Amino acid sequence: MLVLAEHVRLVDFDPRDRDACVTADESLIQPCRRILAVWDGSWSTGRDATAHLVAYARSRGVPVEIVWPAGAARDGGYGLVRTAS
Repeated sequence: MLVLAEHVRLVDFDPRDRDACVTADESLIQPCRRILAVWDGSWSTGRDATAHLVAYARSRGVPVEIVWPAGAARDGGYGLVRTAS
């Protein structure tokens, strides 16, 4: 996705601090015209902020496109694993 991005913006934050993660996500949403979220649609477990990011963007009128690859599943951590081809 980075290769296809029109703009890439890096934000300095402490990934161990949930509030810092949420604040970083919110700062990234503000200038966006559209969000592409790789998300399985589940509510946040406190380990990630994707559910909050999607809700925050939508509450500000930013269109969100959800992407979840066919056959993908959570790996128990932060990543995805392919379960089918």
